[in-house]
Amino acid sequence: MNRRLGPEGIQGIGGGGLVSAESERNLQIAEDLCLKGRPNDAAPYLMKALEDPNNVDADIQMSYLSNDLFFSIEVLELAEKKARTLLINRLGPSCFDDGGPCVGKFYEIILTRPYMRVLQALVRMCFETKQYEKGANIIIEMLRLCPEDNLTQRFWLGPFLIRIGRAADALFFCQMWIHTARNDHGIPIRGGTVFQAPSSQLLTPETEERYSKHAACDLVHTAALAAFKLWGNCPQAAQLLRIAVGTNPDILAKIVARRAQPAKGKMTPGRGFNGPDEAHDYLWMAQDLWMEPDVCNWVNEDPTVEKEVLKCCSRPECPAQETAAIQFKRCSSCHQVMYCGAACQKADWKRHKPECLKQVEYKKNMKNILKNKPTTSLVYVLRGGVVHPI
Repeated sequence: MNRRLGPEGIQGIGGGGLVSAESERNLQIAEDLCLKGRPNDAAPYLMKALEDPNNVDADIQMSYLSNDLFFSIEVLELAEKKARTLLINRLGPSCFDDGGPCVGKFYEIILTRPYMRVLQALVRMCFETKQYEKGANIIIEMLRLCPEDNLTQRFWLGPFLIRIGRAADALFFCQMWIHTARNDHGIPIRGGTVFQAPSSQLLTPETEERYSKHAACDLVHTAALAAFKLWGNCPQAAQLLRIAVGTNPDILAKIVARRAQPAKGKMTPGRGFNGPDEAHDYLWMAQDLWMEPDVCNWVNEDPTVEKEVLKCCSRPECPAQETAAIQFKRCSSCHQVMYCGAACQKADWKRHKPECLKQVEYKKNMKNILKNKPTTSLVYVLRGGVVHPI
């Protein structure tokens, strides 16, 4: 949640009046310096921002600067207690209670957003320190408070659950989100965390085709993996694997090619749906789960996977196709197309150039927005059901 883009960017942290203007100003300077790779220069401003105990976003920034991740968790846990107490004082003692006026509606209450960002940072630190059960419980709490999941923690929960031996819950959770998101049934109750036995019913061919084109690649890959962990090499797991490779072949291509797991996530804003950046971040989070020998053998033996991961050259006139996964090189600028060799890439440049430059400009603008810099062209965001230029 980039607070500078939404209502907090206009009204201030938590809707204004929560943090002093001086503390917020110092935090913004510190954040901008960190984004420029100057953490030492940011430190004095961050320390000034921390003088306001209500500025838990400053605690989050400090946790990211520490080399001691367990110290970072301590910082964030203290920030969570501060933010929780503040919400109880402002919203009433029942604001965290089921059936109260706030639970399930946190997204609508701008005052709750700093608290939710603290929980999000805690999830990240739990992942980095391999405290998966703790991280899963935090995500489940976040979804109880905010089922809409504007912080997209649903993409983290499934792998966490698989890691702690809860494959059935991981599959049920992914099924809930895939089904509701693709069938306009709204938001799952408590964000999909009212766990029940997952469905073992095969999808119709029409539904399989629709999900292959439109379902979120993170959720479908996790669902396929969970089904295999739960039931082995069965028709249900095979169907989910076919859907998964259809949503984003890049993920299983890296598994088949046995590429090294990404050392860190990109977490880029405004990345394309089911694109290369989403594949990168999913592999950063879960590739080791797919590299287990039985899982790897299952993937390698599936004929649909073999067919989908072998790409064709992007020059329309060229019939070349890969004979091994990740054999062709992507365009180094946009990463959206791939070629069998430099000759084809050069020959296709005139056709590809407009789309390539458009994609590069879009990514540059999204980075500029994150760094609070002006954009080179209008970028639009959806706010309150209305599209606004940034």
